[in-house]
Amino acid sequence: LHTRGVLERYIDIVMGEIAEQSVIKWVQSQGKFAQSAVDKTSGRPDSGRDVLFHSREGRSISCSVKSSLSVHHSNVADMLSQFHLASKQSEIRGINIQVYFWLDLSSKPRVTVPTEKNMAIIGWLGRKDLKGIAESAYATEARPVVRAPLNGMRPMRDLLELLG
Repeated sequence: LHTRGVLERYIDIVMGEIAEQSVIKWVQSQGKFAQSAVDKTSGRPDSGRDVLFHSREGRSISCSVKSSLSVHHSNVADMLSQFHLASKQSEIRGINIQVYFWLDLSSKPRVTVPTEKNMAIIGWLGRKDLKGIAESAYATEARPVVRAPLNGMRPMRDLLELLG
């Protein structure tokens, strides 16, 4: 990644935390089991397992939640057609969820920082959905990303059918 200042790293962490908690809250509001898989007090980086779900059979399913920020697109339909799951192959888990925040510099009032009002849980893909999908360079940074377009993600409601 490019060199990031303290404030940029902080904002990235906060967006990630809000994304994870939003996914957990939504799944729980649908009557399904979800809990954080990260020990926030350990002082160590997490293993990439952000959330734990239970399958209908009762087994644990680890989930990676990726959060991203769109500066140039404030319309979700545009984001769906332009962006990919923000994950490397090594970060793929049983379930992979993408959350997007967006700025809106033309609205009144303008939205110039990430907010929960300008946030959407885009969808999910399972590990099998991502098998064989190539990795390429991220559009604006020299880092790998799987080429799984957001408009090909499964709706969050479909995830509920797999969860207990």
